[in-house]
Amino acid sequence: MVKKGFAVLSIVVLGLATVISLGGCQGEVSFTTASLSDATMCRSVDPETRKPVDTANVFSPDTPEIHCSVKLSNAPDETEVTSQWIYVQGEVEGLKNHKIAEYTLTSEDTGYLSFSLTPSEKGFPRGEYLVRLSIEGEEKLNVPFSVQ
Repeated sequence: MVKKGFAVLSIVVLGLATVISLGGCQGEVSFTTASLSDATMCRSVDPETRKPVDTANVFSPDTPEIHCSVKLSNAPDETEVTSQWIYVQGEVEGLKNHKIAEYTLTSEDTGYLSFSLTPSEKGFPRGEYLVRLSIEGEEKLNVPFSVQ
């Protein structure tokens, strides 16, 4: 009886080990309490609070700088927030859904963050754009804007 019980226990342990090795954690698991809200495109931000000033969804090609302001809430220490600036489509032929720039800020707690994009010497190409905002690599918000 002891041998039979030991054999059953061995099979159960071996089965568990197989399940753990095959279905265990694959890569890194990330969980954060942080969230993003109030994402706003604007011509400038308050230098102290990073809140949006002069909000807009349409910019001219000669705009000196385009800003995206976003509220980060409940972020633990060293939380990474990334903005990807995408040229969706427009006057530049053959260029669609092209990543123009990517910026990452590290922050904590609750407050506003801002990201900005400056044009080339020729200005911003006319068209549709999108800013993708992510926390720790997980996309949270998209903010569209255009240049006309």
